[in-house]
Amino acid sequence: MKFQTTVVGDHQGPGDPDGVGAFLLVIGRDTYTTYNLPASGTLTIGRGESNAVRVDDPLASRAHARLHVRVDGDGMYLEDLGSVNGTRIKEQALARGQKVPVTAGETIQIGSSVLIVQQRSKRAPLLRPETLRDEDVLPVRAAAPDEAMMRIQQLAARAAAGTINVLIMGETGVGKELLAETVHRLSPRRDGPYVCLNCAALSETLLESELFGHERGAFTGAVQAKPGLMETAHRGTLFMDEVGELPVQTQAKLLRVLETREVARLGSVKPRKIDVRFLAATNRNLEVEVERGTFRRDLYFRLNGITLTIPPLRARVGEIPRLAETFVQQICRELGRPEPGIPLKIMALLEAYAWPGNIRELKNVMERAVLLCAGPVLDTEHLPMDKLGVPFSSPGLATAETSRPVAAGGPPDERERIVDALSACAGNQSRAAKSLGIPRRTFVARLDQYKIPRPKKPV
Repeated sequence: MKFQTTVVGDHQGPGDPDGVGAFLLVIGRDTYTTYNLPASGTLTIGRGESNAVRVDDPLASRAHARLHVRVDGDGMYLEDLGSVNGTRIKEQALARGQKVPVTAGETIQIGSSVLIVQQRSKRAPLLRPETLRDEDVLPVRAAAPDEAMMRIQQLAARAAAGTINVLIMGETGVGKELLAETVHRLSPRRDGPYVCLNCAALSETLLESELFGHERGAFTGAVQAKPGLMETAHRGTLFMDEVGELPVQTQAKLLRVLETREVARLGSVKPRKIDVRFLAATNRNLEVEVERGTFRRDLYFRLNGITLTIPPLRARVGEIPRLAETFVQQICRELGRPEPGIPLKIMALLEAYAWPGNIRELKNVMERAVLLCAGPVLDTEHLPMDKLGVPFSSPGLATAETSRPVAAGGPPDERERIVDALSACAGNQSRAAKSLGIPRRTFVARLDQYKIPRPKKPV
């Protein structure tokens, strides 16, 4: 479940403004997180939400390990808390209750995740080999955004000045959330709450509970009353991501709120007045969904006060160098490391790739490259060449020209990719949808749309 009020902060506590101090780097399968370490104290590590260090790994126990930072400066010690799958430092497996010294740079293995204690230091100048010529490394570019993106930013700034609802459309990972934040930040409501809800992340019952709130006893487990996100966003902005995934029944309730500006909690008959601006985002073509009957026409018109459509990254190739350098700078700043250069051959690979995951995928690739790079420049060994070396065609979001109903077979490239994904995932629809970077509901809708037989469950 992912929703947030205001802007979600990182896991770094108060530290040296110059970036000096120890921190714990947690590297997952596709992500990394940094946690500042205290001068002394104890931090619990595990999958449970109550841990000081969260390890989002199915092989990690809820309370997996404990890191001790000694008050007397006598180093750090790691203790296993009786985890199911064990904890390893380098190649040593820890027994339950055993405390093993940990030094900076040593790897801690928890499930499929790797944790490394690192020491921040003042940033040193980047030293390059004498054999590397200046023209071999791309200089930092101060290029302006793509012309289409500049128009969208200008339109967003004008829309922000009023109270009109804004619908943001674009493929997964193009930056819809960032554009929504920009609209809020530029609006007169900038000092009010900014609340986000991912409509695809929750079941229908839980979604309505989070959105509308509930009274005590409204359903099993409702031991106390809880205001919904609409109430929380009073005099501010509510951003609903993946709004195209809303169940039809929830759409009807949301429409009534938009019309009356009143919200009633689950289990209550007394509505509450709200003053909320609504921003919504989707990777679906809602006009097509309206024609198919999966999205209410009246709700679409209510949300669609003004539409901002973000083009995919493959249509903004000129922005790739600037974005890649920005991501490298960001992670190096967080890690207190000098920035490696990006050779022209590497940038050429980045510009040639179609980026089906858009900006989000580019960010993950650059973060991964920095973590793997120990030298002064990035190289192919730091990149996922199995992906970057293969042309990719993304089905993406239907444009105005392609929004007409498609034939039963669907576009050949898209239909083939869906069939291939199902085959590669042994018929598992959830995994296939994830591999394509689309919500499961959208994936299932595509199966029906292109008349692709659904895999049968094993008997």
